[in-house]
Amino acid sequence: MIKLGVIGLGEVSQLMHLPILQDLTESYTVTAVSDVSPSLVKFIRQKYHVAEGYLNAVDLIEKADADAVLILSPDQYHGEYAARALAAGKHVFVEKPVTLYSGELAELIELKKQYPDQTVMIGYMRRYAGPFLKAKEILSAEPKQTEYLRFRDIILEGTFYIGQTRPVFYPSDVPAEVIEEGNERRRAHLERAIGAEASDEQRTTYQMMAGLGCHSFSAVRELFGTPKKIHSVTTAANGQHVIIVMEFDGFLATYELVNNQEVVQFDAAIEVFQKDRKVHIKYETPYIRYQPAYVEVIESTGKETKTTNYGPDFRDAFQTELNLFAECVETGKQPKTIPEDAVDDLKLFEEIVRVMGRSSQ
Repeated sequence: MIKLGVIGLGEVSQLMHLPILQDLTESYTVTAVSDVSPSLVKFIRQKYHVAEGYLNAVDLIEKADADAVLILSPDQYHGEYAARALAAGKHVFVEKPVTLYSGELAELIELKKQYPDQTVMIGYMRRYAGPFLKAKEILSAEPKQTEYLRFRDIILEGTFYIGQTRPVFYPSDVPAEVIEEGNERRRAHLERAIGAEASDEQRTTYQMMAGLGCHSFSAVRELFGTPKKIHSVTTAANGQHVIIVMEFDGFLATYELVNNQEVVQFDAAIEVFQKDRKVHIKYETPYIRYQPAYVEVIESTGKETKTTNYGPDFRDAFQTELNLFAECVETGKQPKTIPEDAVDDLKLFEEIVRVMGRSSQ
């Protein structure tokens, strides 16, 4: 049984991680939680019967009765909390992005070498989803030349879904100085990533890529590697809508990111076009658990066309990765989503911003 401390009790924590942990009582017991909101800490402790509550994540890391920490804080704190947890002898599960800039990630990778028996796993949950794993199996079992790749994240965030599903506690007592410090830290980290001279649009796009686009790029990278070249980046809506044209080994690809609360739509997918086969991986909104998911494969012989749907798969990717984290902690197994795995993503997002800069000149 792993004694777990949960850092960050916001929307995603309440909708996904905490309910899942409540289901995984054979693997986990949540012994401590922390958040900057006193009312939220009190609410979660009462709801989930948690023994310890902290208003400072560092206090939880250093004082709590915990074997591991689950880091769900704002992105700009991920690297610091992961490093402190390692130094405190704890295993670490950190939501993506593991850090906001590649320099801090390099420091974390170097630090991890001092703690070879501790697990550090990054929450790239889409790479643990059943449809993704099935598509990878299909593409590997019968390799074919890829002619074109299209992937996307057209995102209506959780408000539309949350109002119809699980209630969320939104606190109103976060100290103003804590919010200000968080904003200053985020800006400082973004400057280290893409430079102090970056425009507000570039900062927004980088944050969108690091916080959301990393899911898709990480999954595509597992299938096809890292793009050889970013040909163009077009943005709108102050950087929240992005279209990227890139080149892989032997084919072009496009990526669309649209963060728009006016579209009642969640459309996240990876589509692989080959000479006589198309493989379509579709992701559903994470705000609703246990939705049926499929991989669609369309094949043509020239005379006829066949469509095969693999599924439905009802497994929850968040639960799958938390099950794997427990297995890694208990057995010493290495997950595939470790800090070294994330290096190419951050470097790629830095390159995307550089291409944006050239396009605006």
